[in-house]
Amino acid sequence: MKSVVVPLLLCAAVLAAGPMPVGVIDTVGGTTYDDQNSGPALQWVINDPAYGIHVTWMYANSATPWSDRTMQYNFFDRNTSAWNWLDPDFMVSGTNSQFRKTGFGTLEIDPVDGSARIAAHYAAGMPGFTPVVVDDLAPGAGIFNEWLGAPSLTEYFLPVMAIPSDGSTNLLLIRFAASDNLYYARSTTWGSWDSPVFWNVASAFGHNLVASRASNRLLATWMSGNGADLALSYRFSSDGGANWDTTRKLTPPSVFGTDSGTVCFIGATPLFDKDDNWRLVTTLVPLVTDSALQNPAQIWVYNSGTSEWHFIHGAGAQNLSGEIGGNAAYCGRPSLGQNPTSGAFYCAWEEFDSTNFEPSTGRLRADIFVASSPDGTTWSSPTRVTSSDATSKRFPFLARNCSGDSLAISFEQDSIAGFNTGGTGVISRNPICVWRGTVSGAVSELRPSPLAPRPLLTATIARGVLNLQSPISNLQSEIVLLDASGRTVLSLRPGPNDVTALVPGIYFVREESPTAGRVSPAVRKVAVLR
Repeated sequence: MKSVVVPLLLCAAVLAAGPMPVGVIDTVGGTTYDDQNSGPALQWVINDPAYGIHVTWMYANSATPWSDRTMQYNFFDRNTSAWNWLDPDFMVSGTNSQFRKTGFGTLEIDPVDGSARIAAHYAAGMPGFTPVVVDDLAPGAGIFNEWLGAPSLTEYFLPVMAIPSDGSTNLLLIRFAASDNLYYARSTTWGSWDSPVFWNVASAFGHNLVASRASNRLLATWMSGNGADLALSYRFSSDGGANWDTTRKLTPPSVFGTDSGTVCFIGATPLFDKDDNWRLVTTLVPLVTDSALQNPAQIWVYNSGTSEWHFIHGAGAQNLSGEIGGNAAYCGRPSLGQNPTSGAFYCAWEEFDSTNFEPSTGRLRADIFVASSPDGTTWSSPTRVTSSDATSKRFPFLARNCSGDSLAISFEQDSIAGFNTGGTGVISRNPICVWRGTVSGAVSELRPSPLAPRPLLTATIARGVLNLQSPISNLQSEIVLLDASGRTVLSLRPGPNDVTALVPGIYFVREESPTAGRVSPAVRKVAVLR
């Protein structure tokens, strides 16, 4: 476990067409598993104004069969203004959230205490892939508890997780090696799953799931069909997944002329806005002779409150000096965020450059772009927030909460464009990055937010002495100080406690009862400084 007092690895953002972005790129980890996701943008970063920024990614530091593959985690602590786990070797940054070989995860936070939850899948004896969910002790603690999906969820994988305000855990799943493959599972009790429910969909892919932060609303989206029958569908729940509306198909606008059809490409990424209406953003591509083309492409957003589509951006190239590769569009994987106070919207996506390609693979390189809108209808010109260089920036996700117009975008910096996991290019060490900053251009009338406040887990700053107030202690309990790995490093007593011998970093105060081994769920975060 690395101390939090480590210098950030930073590189400057660059100028592009459109407004000037103001931000930094933090290198928070790395991976050799470069193909992070074949579907739409999935939630891998969360900006929580109360505590900080959570980020996860699929990690490996090896080649096939990637025996060390896992879901890595890092956290930007607002109290210390630093990432919790950084190392001069970026491949060592972050902390492992898992207890076995896993992958293909998604991120959520507990609506009560703000701690991270990560859903992934593991091989529970082939061919039985099984979901697993881990839960952090506290925001940024890095001390995870494991909840295996077996035996209830054996033979299901690629879990996308959402947790509404009632705290229920909801998973949208694909059944392994089955044609009738879209399933939904729910839990209201940690460690126990309801039986998975088949949603009567064949050959589903590109599935996604989002929960409201203000209510118990959920929205699930997925793709199905082929060629002219390719369709984006959705289901809505208003009660935390206890009941779901019937499946509905969403017809995209016809934007590529009369000689071709228009289809959604690899799925959509939803958001519940400040008024608790759902919106989704997707990439549209032309359908020619029943084949969906990667170039050109357009990004559009749909507003359920008005049943209207709105154009964000379009891109393409007349002559490609290289190939895009599979499961990608010329501009694609868009995700949405919103300032919950002003109502301003933001959209981030990856976009390929036909003048910038990797000679060893023939693959085009991509960069990350952002656009803004005061109301979600009219959008600004795009701003590039990464530098056009010899790397390809892929798989962006924009944290949905953009409070104060502050954005957090996670992405992979693929050192060699093209995925070695698919046999294209040699294995490479690829940084995982988070762009933090602001993009001008979105101005709106200030309106109150319906988002409910949550009690803060603020950090106590201790320099030499940690003063434990007597009201927190119980004469029948033992108060201990844990390090970030969960190890007890000090027994505490009411009053002043000498902590000068401790390594500076993040610790946690926890109450333990001597009867029945009971451990209080309440913890206090402590930042020990020199």
